[in-house]
Amino acid sequence: MLPTSLYRYIWRVSRTGQIHICILTAIIAPLSMAPLELQRRIVNEALKGGDLRLLALYGAAYLAVVLIQNGGKYLLNVTKGRVLEDVGRDIRRKVFRMLESPRTADEWGRPLAVDHGTTVSVLAAESENLGGFASESFSVPLLQAGTIASVVGYLLWVEPLIAAFAFVIYLPQALAVPKVQNAINRLAQLRTRTIRKLGHVAADADDVPPADRRAEAERLIDHAYRTRISIYWRKYFLTFLGNVLDAIGPIAVLMVGGWMVIHGQTQVSTLVVFISGFQKIADPWDVLITFYRTVSIARVSYRLVAEVLEEAPDSPSAPLPAHAA
Repeated sequence: MLPTSLYRYIWRVSRTGQIHICILTAIIAPLSMAPLELQRRIVNEALKGGDLRLLALYGAAYLAVVLIQNGGKYLLNVTKGRVLEDVGRDIRRKVFRMLESPRTADEWGRPLAVDHGTTVSVLAAESENLGGFASESFSVPLLQAGTIASVVGYLLWVEPLIAAFAFVIYLPQALAVPKVQNAINRLAQLRTRTIRKLGHVAADADDVPPADRRAEAERLIDHAYRTRISIYWRKYFLTFLGNVLDAIGPIAVLMVGGWMVIHGQTQVSTLVVFISGFQKIADPWDVLITFYRTVSIARVSYRLVAEVLEEAPDSPSAPLPAHAA
């Protein structure tokens, strides 16, 4: 039997890989603020002072940070791939054990009917989807949230007023996404139930008069259509909101920061760093939003796998070997 919690199952199967992922993430995320500080120092110290030695030193430091950060991401991606395969292999093994279990035979030893379509789906698409989510279940929120926290902390240290303004820009999206996504999930479940009812209407073709069956089918088809359109309105509203905030964010920061530069309250180099930092926040923020919406899909896949494996034998099986990154 699979645990009721998706994350509990992921941790049980791939905890060694997840620990390695967390360690790599803890190294990579804080490095996101290093290029911002180096850019500021290159402008303020090396260029203003005309110091070629300092310029070369900061350039070498920038290159070292880039190599360390991207080398860490390379190892992180390899570790995520291993976690993906660990989870996919575990699910496929469980499905085959279920098929070979005595519970799939009747009291005379004859094999019981098995939904081969569902089994093939679990062995192929569902196990792959679940494994793909497992590989990112810890790394994505930790890396992206860690990156955002590091950059925001640095920007608050450099210029709190502009940093606070940049934070306010993303506040509407942070408030809207959970509410809209919950509405999308409810509509998706409603549409699934409608399609299932439509399948029952088609299956009961001999028990219902043709006119009644046709009317009920038309009603259900129209209802599924309207539900899907409602989902599109909400889904693409989130995309619209994110794109608008990404577009107006930099110009808004330029306006506020420009006002401060004109009034001598900050330096031009600080404003340049904020524009670069804003992009370093925007990209991981978009990834986090996408991840939040992906979690619900992964939970659906997990429930399907759990339903298929409900009749799996309870005998202990050999655990997957722990791998090092």
